[in-house]
Amino acid sequence: MPEKELRKSVVGKNILSNLILTLKIVFDLIPQVLLVYLISSLITKNVEIEKVKYIFLAMFTSFALKGIFYYFSTKIAHEKAYEKLTELRLNIIEHLKKLNLGFFKEHNTGELTNIIQHDVEQIEVYLAHGLPEIMSVTLLPIIIFIAMIFVDYRLALGMIVGVPFMYLVKVLSAKTMKEGFQIYFNQEMKMREELMEYVKNIAVIKAFAKEETFSERTLKTARSYVSYLKKSMGGVTIPMGLIDIFMEIGVVVVMILGSILLYQKSITTPEFILAIILSSAFTASISKTATLQHFSIVFKEALKAIGKVLTVPIPNKKSERDLQFGDIEFKNVNFSYGKNSFQLKNINLIFKQNSLNAFVGASGCGKSTVSNLLMGFWDADSGQIEINGKDIKDYCAESISALIGSVQQEVILFDLSIFENIAIGKSGATKEEIIKAAKKARCHNFIESLPNGYDTRVGEMGVKLSGGEKQRISIARMILKNSPILILDEAMAAVDSENENLISEAIDDLSKDKTVITIAHHLNTIRNSDQIIVMDKGLVLDTGTHEELMGKCDFYRDMVEAQNRVDKWNLKEGGRENV
Repeated sequence: MPEKELRKSVVGKNILSNLILTLKIVFDLIPQVLLVYLISSLITKNVEIEKVKYIFLAMFTSFALKGIFYYFSTKIAHEKAYEKLTELRLNIIEHLKKLNLGFFKEHNTGELTNIIQHDVEQIEVYLAHGLPEIMSVTLLPIIIFIAMIFVDYRLALGMIVGVPFMYLVKVLSAKTMKEGFQIYFNQEMKMREELMEYVKNIAVIKAFAKEETFSERTLKTARSYVSYLKKSMGGVTIPMGLIDIFMEIGVVVVMILGSILLYQKSITTPEFILAIILSSAFTASISKTATLQHFSIVFKEALKAIGKVLTVPIPNKKSERDLQFGDIEFKNVNFSYGKNSFQLKNINLIFKQNSLNAFVGASGCGKSTVSNLLMGFWDADSGQIEINGKDIKDYCAESISALIGSVQQEVILFDLSIFENIAIGKSGATKEEIIKAAKKARCHNFIESLPNGYDTRVGEMGVKLSGGEKQRISIARMILKNSPILILDEAMAAVDSENENLISEAIDDLSKDKTVITIAHHLNTIRNSDQIIVMDKGLVLDTGTHEELMGKCDFYRDMVEAQNRVDKWNLKEGGRENV
């Protein structure tokens, strides 16, 4: 969505609110005019008690209607604003769902959370407060100026004498104010991200006794934010003060000129009083342009941040469905995360249906990237990735997801019950199916031992469970999904020996009659694979069984021998001994 179109869709039109606000403005002026008329009548003693009653009744009615119209205009403006905020947040979330994972590699969680929460909230200030006031700032000064002409054209011209200076200050200060708010937003975002990082990683910070170091760093950012805020606000408050001063000049001119005209008997006392009242209302109204300029700049900056998401082009929609299970083939696949970043080069691989496959290689060599490409998280820069002879780039995410299940080293659980976390694996799963999957994943017994059983909430990211327990729940989820292709990405890298045995048994059950692709550093776990792929620095060095690679691939043989030496180390009392 282009930025202009985004702005138009956010602002929209609220004719009813503006119309009601116009009526509020009209009824705001009526009591003042009636008051001057009353004073004039009392001075000339040309007034009857009955007429005074009607004047007071009209004034009271005007004040009441003004309050009623203000209530409804504010209510409608806020309702529309919050409807738009909800719509905007849903649009952002919907848009994020359609973007490739490469976008999330360039934008961290703190930045995106700040956009969805803080920046969207800034839109409300403009829609609910700034936008309705534009009608007031535009319409009321015009009405007052016309009324002032009827009072005395000379006073009308005197009233607007400061307006050109005000708009000159506004134009000259626009750039400075914009830069000031940009500094403010950038520093505020930086502070928010550091605070989120601090809270998120508090356990690690405390574990390494780094509270003071990280607290000081976070506090330093907060102090820097306050310092930049003070500096930048000078460019905002000074112009706003000057605008107020220049507008007050009009009131002063009306007072001086009106006094002279009154002395010369060119105007009457009631006309003089009405002129002062109208000029004060004119100044108060048009001075709001400074505040509205502030609202407008904040709105534009917030919209710019939101545009970082909503203006990102959505990849071409893949419409093909019903991708069928079969052999997987990578044909001359090349991929990079961006300019001057990691690259996969000329990947050619075949994974036979219902075969056991394994990737080996140093961290960062591209093993997980290959699996991410297969799952459709990114599109290859060139080449084809085919399942059952069909290029997956033509198929929608749902079709690819239906064929592939994944068990990762870092388990993602939601702050829901264990039942709900497992049920994610299959839409409409019954309780019996979920319990059966949990039993196969070797987690039913520990779930039943919990006070609330399957209804136990796991906390944010599963914080209430151990690493092994979380891993077994994720396996239960994959058993329930029952996808024919299974990717195991370091699934047992961070669990204890007891959980490792349970997880190993669960994975054996999960892997039956499937094409399994394992990513592992511990080479003993993949010796019996039908195919082992050796990777280094984005390249496939060799493929084959364990025996074949030991005979022909020096890189693989060196890895196995290094692993064997590690496996022979025992920790003896009094020191480490090589046995």
